[in-house]
Amino acid sequence: MKQIITGLFLTVSLFVNAQMVNITYVTVPRENSETFLELHEKFMNLSNSKERTITQSAIFAHAFAGDYTFAIYDSYNNMQDLVNDAALANEAMKKNVDALELDTDAKDVLMGEYRNYSGMYAYNHSDQIRQNIGLEKLQFSIEDMDWSTKKVVVVSTYEVKWGMNQVFQEGIINGSLKDIKETGHAEAHFASQHLYGSGADFQTYQVFNSWSDFAAYEEANLGGSMSDDDKKFWSSIEGHSDEILTLIGAMNKETKVFSYKK
Repeated sequence: MKQIITGLFLTVSLFVNAQMVNITYVTVPRENSETFLELHEKFMNLSNSKERTITQSAIFAHAFAGDYTFAIYDSYNNMQDLVNDAALANEAMKKNVDALELDTDAKDVLMGEYRNYSGMYAYNHSDQIRQNIGLEKLQFSIEDMDWSTKKVVVVSTYEVKWGMNQVFQEGIINGSLKDIKETGHAEAHFASQHLYGSGADFQTYQVFNSWSDFAAYEEANLGGSMSDDDKKFWSSIEGHSDEILTLIGAMNKETKVFSYKK
């Protein structure tokens, strides 16, 4: 199982330091979403151990566009760590549950909760693995970024025409990334490239501290004619879509404990 935590975020390793990100899109009926989040926290922490190879995990609530309830981003330093972590999580779960020394009735209740959680997690979900290797020029974040607030994250997906990856990346650097740095409304900009599963060639992530900051950025960048650089960038795009997520929880990198923001 995966591990997640909110509370105080110590780093931005979710996108910057980790090289592999496993993204799971979970479709939970709205009436069951609170129960899912409660059980998610419970079993993420029960699967916690120092041996886990996961470096960060965060959960986002879906706000606009798309058709799912939550997006879970689990980060790893490399592909082998991603593969190894599942067995380590299961091993930690067994050890931590045994340490509770539950009687038969209490253990039956816990296992019932786990089956409920696993069912909601697995139902109509999808996964993809992405990487940010070689995309360092597309990354940016302000100094001393405060990850303790519920961030607003705009996720843009791009299908890029064959042979035009370089044109696309230069367009991001000279376009949205430049705008973010100059306007000062956004706190960070990250990017990833598709590796496995069903997903777009590239994704970019614009991180705002609040909805008002996001609105101010949009107001500052709406309208106006397209520049030659803009036209060159969009000429490299085969398909494009956007969605908005809110960061509601994440893992403490040092303790690997999961918690939610208040």
